[in-house]
Amino acid sequence: MSTELITWLVVVLGILGFGMGSMLVAYRRPLGATVLFPAPVQELSAPVTDRAREYFQAGVQAFESGRYAQAIDQFSQVIALEPTCAEALYNGGLAHANLGNDNRAVQILVQASEGYQQQGTKAGLDRVKYALEQVAARQHQIRAAKAGQGRG
Repeated sequence: MSTELITWLVVVLGILGFGMGSMLVAYRRPLGATVLFPAPVQELSAPVTDRAREYFQAGVQAFESGRYAQAIDQFSQVIALEPTCAEALYNGGLAHANLGNDNRAVQILVQASEGYQQQGTKAGLDRVKYALEQVAARQHQIRAAKAGQGRG
């Protein structure tokens, strides 16, 4: 192959790669310019196995690094081992919300509230209530913005 062809291929493939990468980043980012929930719960309110704790800590680290899909995977591993782990459910719900998966976030947050209710953990219930209110407020803003666009 000639040097010009190789150079051309490198440039074109580089542009395509950059474009695809940008699209993937945009797709994986939350709705809006900011993350709705910047921090997960870091402490467990009930005892779990050592393996579940490892997954939980990995999920917290991924969440704090903005890798919400990876955090969801880690918190799902905790839930597979400890189905009533309210904090794993709660953090997974927050991660879904940060990715813009609000319907799934609400489902998981409701499960977390059931876990906190069984534990009798009022602080956890209050956290879930606040998170659900934040997701509902965002949905209201999205609907209002869409309604405003329809009129213009």
